[in-house]
Amino acid sequence: MPTLVPGSTNDAVAALLVYRPGRATPCPACGERQWLVGRVVAQCACCDTALPIDLAHRGWSGSPGQRMGLERLPIA
Repeated sequence: MPTLVPGSTNDAVAALLVYRPGRATPCPACGERQWLVGRVVAQCACCDTALPIDLAHRGWSGSPGQRMGLERLPIA
C-alpha cells in the first residue's frame, strides 16, 4: 500500500478515492459504476472493492456553523 505524504499529489489521489452519492463514481479497481451503499462505506457490486463515503455528504465533517436541523414529527 502506498504511503500518503501530506501536501503532495498523493493527497489529491486520496481525495478521489471516496464515494460521493449523486455522482457517477467509477470503481478504482474494475471501472464499473454499480455500488452497494451502506452507512459508512460503498462497495462495488462487481469486484467488492470498498470506498468510504465522503464525510461532507454524511454531515460528519465537523465544520463549525453546520448543524443538522431537527424537525418535529406531526402529531396524529
